[in-house]
Formats: sequence, C-alpha cells, structure tokens
Amino acid sequence: MADPGEVGLVTLTDVLEVNWIILYFVYGQVFFITGLVTGLQWRRGSNLELARPLPWLAAFGIAHGLNEWGYIFIPLQAVYLQDAVVRVMLIAHILLLATSFFFLLQFGIELVLPQTTRSRWLRALPAAVLLLWGLAVVVRGSSAGDSLDTLFAIGDGWSRYFLALPGALLAAVGLWNQARLARRRNLGRIARHLTGAAAAFAVYAVVGGLMVPVSPIFPATVFNYDLLDRILHIPAAVPRSLCGLGMAFYVVRSLEIFQVETERRLAEMEQAQILMADRERIGRDLHDGIIQNIYAAGLGLEEAYHILAESPERGQQQIRSVMAALNRTIDDIRRYIFDLRTAEQTRELEKLLEGLVQDLRLDTMLEVDLEVVGQRCCVLSGAKVEQIIQIAREALSNVVQHSGATRVTLRLAYAGDVTNLSVTDNGRGLDSSLPAESGRNGHGIANMQARAAMLGGSLRIVSEPGGGVCLALSVPCSSSRNELELETV
Repeated sequence: MADPGEVGLVTLTDVLEVNWIILYFVYGQVFFITGLVTGLQWRRGSNLELARPLPWLAAFGIAHGLNEWGYIFIPLQAVYLQDAVVRVMLIAHILLLATSFFFLLQFGIELVLPQTTRSRWLRALPAAVLLLWGLAVVVRGSSAGDSLDTLFAIGDGWSRYFLALPGALLAAVGLWNQARLARRRNLGRIARHLTGAAAAFAVYAVVGGLMVPVSPIFPATVFNYDLLDRILHIPAAVPRSLCGLGMAFYVVRSLEIFQVETERRLAEMEQAQILMADRERIGRDLHDGIIQNIYAAGLGLEEAYHILAESPERGQQQIRSVMAALNRTIDDIRRYIFDLRTAEQTRELEKLLEGLVQDLRLDTMLEVDLEVVGQRCCVLSGAKVEQIIQIAREALSNVVQHSGATRVTLRLAYAGDVTNLSVTDNGRGLDSSLPAESGRNGHGIANMQARAAMLGGSLRIVSEPGGGVCLALSVPCSSSRNELELETV
C-alpha cells in the first residue's frame, strides 16, 4: 500500500499537470503584469540610479510573459496548422525566450554598472551572448542530427545558462545595492521591498536559470525539470510563478521611490517659491519703510549740520529728532526680524507635518491628506512645535495600529491667536460603552492629553463605534515675545 503522504503529493502533481493551461497562463500573466507596471511607473526624467535600467526590466517581463503564453498558444494552434507553420512558430518561440533573457541580462548589467563607468563594452555583452547563443544553436542543429524537440531543449538550456542565470544574479546584486542606498536615505520600507526583489531574483536564478529541460548537454543531464519534480513534486512552472509573484510585488512596491522623489521635488519647488516671495516682500518692505526712514534721517542730519553754525540749539534739537527717528527705525527692524523668525517657525510646523504624511503614505496603505487653512498669524515657539508634532505622530500611530482605517486627514487651521490641529480617520471608532479601565482610553491618549496640557491647550476626542475618530488639538499662541524667547532658549 502506498504511503498516504506520497499519494497526496502525486495527486498534487497530477492536478497541476492536468491544469497546465491555467498554470502557464498565470505564470505568463505574472511576468507580463510586472513588465507592464514597471514600464508605466518608469520616470524618464528621474535622477535616481534605479530609473536608468528599468526599461530593460519592463521588456523582460513583457517578453517572458508572452513566451510563457506561447506554451499554451502553439499546442492549440498545432491542431489546425501545417507542420511547417508550427515549426516556424516553435523557432519564433525559442527566439522570444532567449530575447527575454537578453533583456534580463541587460537589466542586471545596467543596474550593477554605474552610468559613468569606463567599461562601456560590458553593456554590449548581452547582445554578444545572444548572438553566440543563436550561432551555437544553429551549429548544433546542423551538425549533431538532434531531433527538433531535443534541439529546442538544448537551446532552452543554453539560453538559461548564459543569459537568465547571470542576468538574475546581477539583478539580485544590483537591487541589493539599491536597497543599501535607500537605507542611507532613510527610506526603510522601500529598502525592504528592494531587498525582497533581490531575493526573488536570486531564487529565480536557481529555478529559472539553473533548472532546464532534460537534454544531452551538461549540466542539463543533472539539474533539470525531472530533478525539480523529484525534490518538490511540482512542475518547474510553479516555483517560477512564485518567484514571478515575488518580483511583481516587491518591484512594484519598490517603485514608490519615484513618488518620494516627486514629492521631494514638489516640496523643493514650493520652498523655492516661498523663498522668492519672501525676498520680494522683504525687499519691498525694506524699501518702502526702513530705507525711507534711514534716508529721511540722513537728510535730517544734513540739515542739522547746516543749522549748527547759525543756531546750536536748533541744531541740537534737530539731532535729537533724528536720533528718535533712528531709534524708531531700529525698533521697526527688530520687530521685522522677529516677525520673520515667527513666520519661519510656523512654517516649520507645516513642513514637519508634511514629512509625517509622506512617511505614513510610504509605510502603510492608508490614504493620507494634509489640509492647511488660514494665514500664518500665530506665534509658536520651537518647543511648542515639537510638542504638536509628537501629538500628531502619536495620533497617526494609533490610527495605523488600532483603527482599521483606510483614510486619515490632518487639518492644520490658524484661527487668530489659536492653532488647531485635527486628525480624523474612517476607522472602527471607539466604543464609549467600555469602562476606562478596560483600555479604551489607552494607546497613548493619556500622553497626548498631558502634552496638550503642557502647551496650555486642550485635546478633544470625538468618536462613535464604526464612525471613525476625530482628535482635535487646540493650542494658544505665545502671549508675548518674552514668552517665545524664554521657550526657545
């Protein structure tokens, strides 16, 4: 009697072999979607090193997906077509397979080699290998007398040994290096996705580059589909499909780095516009106010110089008048500098909130929005800005960990001498029927309330079960410049 576990494994193999059309369709679809999405996400104008070789990866995914669909299309068409036509289709099929691996090798080389490398001849290596592969298959077919199926198996194996295997290994190394660069840029989540993509390509180097159809060439006589079936009891297309799924998931998620680059460019452009507007405003204010006052003081001193000789008392009086005007101008300059510093501190709050929003978008699947309402008319010290950011960070952490929400909105509103910040989500909300000691008021709410009290403000939480949570923080501005100066010391 057969072992029950053995029967189960044989049954699984039989099921997969019977449903080979579905298996190859899914296999091809995984790679085709990977190539299509990669091509759509590619940024031509990006400054990132990862952007340059991505078209080759897109070409590999699309070409390899079409090749796998060929395993379905050609047998179905062979029922109706003549043998000569089927033979042409098989030749085109094996050429498409080798071409897809050529794209993979080109992607790996472009990813590993820096753009400024002097060894540019290495970039032509994949094309040379592809030509040598074609020549070797032609020579083998004309001299060895192999059957067509055997020749195609040999060509399949050589394309995987000389193109797919080194291409997948180079891609794994290149993606691993990109992950290290992402970590240096504090993009931890993207670095993890790049590491996962590198692992998927490394495994594919084994199951897709080393494992080949059985043929009379070494090492295809040892490392082949039969060995894989004996070890895993599944067709070779299954582990390759799983690798393709890993590539699709991790590569697509890694492409979020282009969104980060775009957001940073937009932030830099916005900052440049703000600086330009500030320069124009400062120049206009200085010209219309302070410079005019200094110019008037200069005229007053010139007049006093001429008066002193005739009437010392009138000259002294004129000088005292000029001194009073200069003192008023000095006060105006100090007030202007103070206002500039206040505006910059308030703007810092917006910049920090934007950073929190960007990080949350990258690290979760949440839709996160930031709204800023009103004019910056509030005086907030650096200490207060830090406390507000800590409250916002704690509130967002609660949303991610406990709310089950899909969307969260931060709203920063300036209302006279009060700054309001609200964090609203569409999660499951809080159950008001639970007692406080059950933990309903946990998750950092007590810490946020303590911080709000330190700010001299208030923190309100509005929630209904299934209706999300709205956390509203209200912070009064510093009541005087002295208070601001004390807080920033």
